[in-house]
Amino acid sequence: MKGILTLLIAVISISVYGQVEETKHLLSFGHQNGYVIEHDGADEKMVYKFLEDHYKKYGKVKRNKKAGEWSCESCQIGVISSSPMDVYFKVKEGKGLTSSYHFFDEGTQFISSENSADASKKINNFLTNVFYEVKRDVIKMELEEEEKILKDFEKDLSKLEKKNKDLHEDIEDYKKKIIEAEEDIEKNLEEQADMKMSIEKQTRNVSEITKKLNNVGKG
Repeated sequence: MKGILTLLIAVISISVYGQVEETKHLLSFGHQNGYVIEHDGADEKMVYKFLEDHYKKYGKVKRNKKAGEWSCESCQIGVISSSPMDVYFKVKEGKGLTSSYHFFDEGTQFISSENSADASKKINNFLTNVFYEVKRDVIKMELEEEEKILKDFEKDLSKLEKKNKDLHEDIEDYKKKIIEAEEDIEKNLEEQADMKMSIEKQTRNVSEITKKLNNVGKG
């Protein structure tokens, strides 16, 4: 009966908070009660950076590089407890998402819904806010990427518009050149006609002189 009741509390907790689930996960000193959040679209570096800055609001944050975890000793998180507690967190990157694990040690035990339902509810509220803050950062990052793409498109459009303007200017230049060429053609035809007349006249002159030459001495 007790096991069924515990399971029911866990199910209700998950259905109410949705984004935060209780778990047992390995820390540097063994498996402990904790809470896990899945951050869709976030990478490990991004989540670590956010959590480090976030927990610094409540105490001094230290990194255990060898264990791959962080700690905030004597962390004073008023929305969870009036007494300081040691908080541990670690991050694991998966495919398309990153999971963050959070552990709250009140001194005698790591808090869970089973051993401290009220504190666990407060932790759920606290971590739900963490989930949404990271989600906002992910969306901001997506927005920045989309804005960058938009700016690139706008630059491409600007280049196309400039090219279109240049082409229209080229067309105007070509039109002027065509008009000038048509005028040059008319002038050329007139000059050809004048030259043909000059050639015909000169041909007659040459013919007459040739006749004079041939008639020399013929009496």
